[in-house]
Amino acid sequence: MNRLVAKVAKLNSFSIAGLLLVLTLLLTWQVRDYFHSRSFQQLHLLGEDRLLSYITGIRQTLNRVSHLPYVLSQNNDVRALLQQHDGSNPMEVNRYLEQTNQIASTARWFVLGNDGHVVASSHWREHQNELNRYYGDKPFFFKARNGELGYYVELSGANDIPGYYLSAPIYADLKMIGVAVVMIDLRGLQDLWTAAQERLLVSDQAGVIFLSSLPGWRKQRLPSDESVSKAEKSEQGLPYRWRYQELQDGTEARLLLGEDGDDHMVQSVFLDDLKWQVHFLSDLKPVWRQRQAVTLFCLGGGLAIGLLLLFFRERWLRNLSRRETEELRLHNEAQQRTIISNSQVGLLTVDAFGRVLFINPRALSQFGGKEQSVLGQSIDSLIDIESSPQQLRQLSDGLAQGTRVEPINVVEGKALRLDGSDFPMLISVNPISWDDTDAYLVTLVDITLRKRAEQALQKANEELEHRVLERTEELREAQAELIQSSKLAALGTMSAAIAHELNQPLTAIRTSASSSRILLQRQQFEAVEENLSRMAEMTQRMALITSQLKTFARKRPEKPGAVAMNKVIEQVLSMFQERIEHESIILDLQIQDSVVVNGDQPRIEQVLINLIRNALDAMEKSSEKKLAIALALDHDRAQITVSDSGCGMNEDVLGHLFDPFYTTKDIGEGLGLGLSITYGIVGDLGGSIKAENLSSGYSDLSAETKNKASRSGARFKVWLPLRKTVES
Repeated sequence: MNRLVAKVAKLNSFSIAGLLLVLTLLLTWQVRDYFHSRSFQQLHLLGEDRLLSYITGIRQTLNRVSHLPYVLSQNNDVRALLQQHDGSNPMEVNRYLEQTNQIASTARWFVLGNDGHVVASSHWREHQNELNRYYGDKPFFFKARNGELGYYVELSGANDIPGYYLSAPIYADLKMIGVAVVMIDLRGLQDLWTAAQERLLVSDQAGVIFLSSLPGWRKQRLPSDESVSKAEKSEQGLPYRWRYQELQDGTEARLLLGEDGDDHMVQSVFLDDLKWQVHFLSDLKPVWRQRQAVTLFCLGGGLAIGLLLLFFRERWLRNLSRRETEELRLHNEAQQRTIISNSQVGLLTVDAFGRVLFINPRALSQFGGKEQSVLGQSIDSLIDIESSPQQLRQLSDGLAQGTRVEPINVVEGKALRLDGSDFPMLISVNPISWDDTDAYLVTLVDITLRKRAEQALQKANEELEHRVLERTEELREAQAELIQSSKLAALGTMSAAIAHELNQPLTAIRTSASSSRILLQRQQFEAVEENLSRMAEMTQRMALITSQLKTFARKRPEKPGAVAMNKVIEQVLSMFQERIEHESIILDLQIQDSVVVNGDQPRIEQVLINLIRNALDAMEKSSEKKLAIALALDHDRAQITVSDSGCGMNEDVLGHLFDPFYTTKDIGEGLGLGLSITYGIVGDLGGSIKAENLSSGYSDLSAETKNKASRSGARFKVWLPLRKTVES
């Protein structure tokens, strides 16, 4: 609150006056806008009610005469005249129309033949040329000819009388013989509106005003949009333009603004059946006058209040200035005493010769004495100058000579208690003014606890370093023993597997060699040739086993390169082409072009060879053999999928599928290194591999169905990083 008062006090009278003026203008704008919007809203609601009321009056007026053409069409004399029967008298029909027109208070009645010419008319006395007049080009005639009720508005005569024509077909013996027409003079409606001092316009489908309570508006057009050119205004004869005003309820009101201030709010309703548009115009002069009055009232009131506030402000500032001066003096004194007394560091004030002028309670507790025993002493008796840094020695020399010394930021030294003991401290010296004389403020911080903590921390670090060295040596020895044990275990497992796998082909070779010796003695050379072929197959199997061991032990290349996967897949498939054709395997390839991965082509080929060979082996006993290979992009990696229609894998097999020397094949069919090698190669290349049954992921199947579905085949998915992704 005090800060706010201070800020207000700093503002001068011109600033306050400007601020009040801005606030007055803002308030005036808000109040004027509120009342302006409210006036528009009320005027809009009133206009809606009046417009609907006058539309009801228009419809009531038209509904009272809508049946008259049908009444005329049922007159027998009219039918006889149109049919030219003997005994028909045109003058009787004319007089009938004349009398009926007077009784109905309408403007004109007449009968048209099928050719559109007038056969009989209620105005046969006044207008002899009315008879035989042609109306065949009027819309109401076309409507009646089509068997409908016709209606049409037209400004006729020298006085532009707004006439509303109603027509109905005349039938005789189910045949149309003419048209009955009744004309209504709409000036009665116009006179009612004028007498009520209302502003109503009615325009036809083309936008031409044919009925208006405003003189000079008939046969004119309202502006088509907000911006109307001078040529258009001249053609329309209405120097107005549109503007839209948003109301409080969110709707928009249309304003028709004139050049001479003749402004209106226009509300329109389109009558679909008549194709008329009725416009109600509300005068905006009362709205403009109210807005002007509200603006003047707000400005005058705001200025009066502003002048009154300025007067009270000047009076208040004078009293405030006196109170602030006294409060500031008392506050500064109390603040200085509080800071010095409650400071957590020792504070000394010494004169230009180093004599103590002031000491705070914290410094007294550090030195262990009373204020009288310290005041007036030299600072050299409180600081161990001999063991202190060079800066403190220079300070002592300068103070002894009474010369000005440079400030000391923070240095570490030793302070001397009054009992002769010392303690470590941080000291800083800065020049100040003390009773209009030069002096220095000395700040002392006791760092005894910090020094003890540093010594304890140093000791703990030394012990920790010694313990780390001991544990590191123990870990090295344990690691060496573990590596040796792992080597022996792996060597034993591998030796047993190799001996087991090589024993069978060696036994077969030995047996074949012995039998071949006997067959040679018997000169059965064809059987000897079969034994030799079998021995060659056994050696190929042994070579395959040793090649797997070589691949298993091979190290990853140092610099992988770009590998086009579609070409690698084609090369690997060519190796198995003969087997695929021999076993009638259906091959389904979905290979995406231009997929380049980052890797080693021979090792990627080895991965595909292992996966395809496993898939072919899994389908040996299947009735339907299908091998599917897909290559696609998966975000920033390439995805290779190899699927088969074999027997699938059990869940316990999936957990050990990539372990070395783990195999589900019969003895002599493999070492169990193929998938382990594949897993290692993919991992070295920065990729990943996943094995699953084709039916996995269908959690809504029953247990029995899942068991059967799990035998529908297996699928291996391999993901390798793309070359572009690695480079980026």
